[in-house]
Amino acid sequence: MLPDDVAISVRNLSKTYRLFGHPGDRIKQFFSLGLKQYHREFTALKDISFEIKKGETVGIIGRNGSGKSTLLQLICGILKPTSGSVEVNGRVSALLELGAGFNPEFTGRENVYFQGALLGFTQAQIEERFEDIAAFADIGEFIDQPVRTYSSGMFVRLAFAVAVHVDPDILVIDEALAVGDMLFQRKCFQRLATLTADPQRVLILVSHDLRQISRVCARTLLLQEGGLLADGHSHKVCGQAGEINYGDLKQMAQAAQGERARIETTGEVDVLSAHIVGADGGVVEEVLPGAPLCIRIHFLLREPLVDAELIVGTQTIDLQTLSASSTRQVEPNLRLLAGEHMVEYSLPNLPLAPGQYCVRFAVRDRDFRVICYAEGLSPFSVRADAREFDRPPRLLDLEANWHWLRMADAPEQPVANGDSC
Repeated sequence: MLPDDVAISVRNLSKTYRLFGHPGDRIKQFFSLGLKQYHREFTALKDISFEIKKGETVGIIGRNGSGKSTLLQLICGILKPTSGSVEVNGRVSALLELGAGFNPEFTGRENVYFQGALLGFTQAQIEERFEDIAAFADIGEFIDQPVRTYSSGMFVRLAFAVAVHVDPDILVIDEALAVGDMLFQRKCFQRLATLTADPQRVLILVSHDLRQISRVCARTLLLQEGGLLADGHSHKVCGQAGEINYGDLKQMAQAAQGERARIETTGEVDVLSAHIVGADGGVVEEVLPGAPLCIRIHFLLREPLVDAELIVGTQTIDLQTLSASSTRQVEPNLRLLAGEHMVEYSLPNLPLAPGQYCVRFAVRDRDFRVICYAEGLSPFSVRADAREFDRPPRLLDLEANWHWLRMADAPEQPVANGDSC
């Protein structure tokens, strides 16, 4: 028996699936009497324990395959644990996947009544709520059409409308809001704010959007490879998840970089190396936002060049140009002898937002003919900090000053200086 203030108790919970290579292997396994194994086991959850008290808003985050959906299905009673226990105190309304529980041949109206009956409501109780449900879903005459004719957006509108109008003690939402348009999402979050104002109601939200989790949920669980990696204040745990995501993206970008690097030359120039160098002159692969950036290019010139032009700059990992500078800006009559040369391109303040980037390099002759073009060189990272998930998406970090401009006669007031945007 759970204490009155506890809504969900999870103790040493594990879930293991049997994976069969062929449908016939299930029959073989049945008749083998356990003497031979025709399957392999996959453990989706490994010895997880936590409690959720009434009134809490809890986010669950983690990479695909970390066990989030399995955990929700165990909480909702859809799956049975391999070991451990899940105890739930209250009525659960779950929105686990698009259209789950809807009969595609039933109309929207019939499915509303069907879902209500599954949750223990009488027909009269659903009739009292039906107009509010239909108004919230806002799908018009489609409410009386078979749901198999619905778009994904219409599915989620009706499913969410039912889930939030049946007075649940525990509301569980798994990525469903990602389907709706911006206006509908705003309406959903306004409804969630109203529901979670009840000190007895629990909200469990699964999303890959760390900003959304941090904004809606006070507490967050971070799952990794089936285990509970972190459990705490949302801002802190989402920051930890952001660091993990950043590291994963960095590894993926570096692994794929060799495929993106491209050098085209007439044969007059060979690019020998391109590196990001630190203050001590050593090669680095990661720099801090706002720190100086120095790119060093080493190349071989097979013929002398008169009025040569060197171009060095930065690119996104998908090879979109971000910056470029030309030696013609400082030396329009650059003369280069045949042989090896090294050039450095420096920025005193790196304006790039955290992410993955690379280097581009080009050489043009006096007639503006490109004799060498290289892109996707020297992958490097701009380091993210724990607050990055809470900032707006961007490519550039620019210093900005903000002021409130009042309509009255009062002078303007500075509210922030030096913020990046």
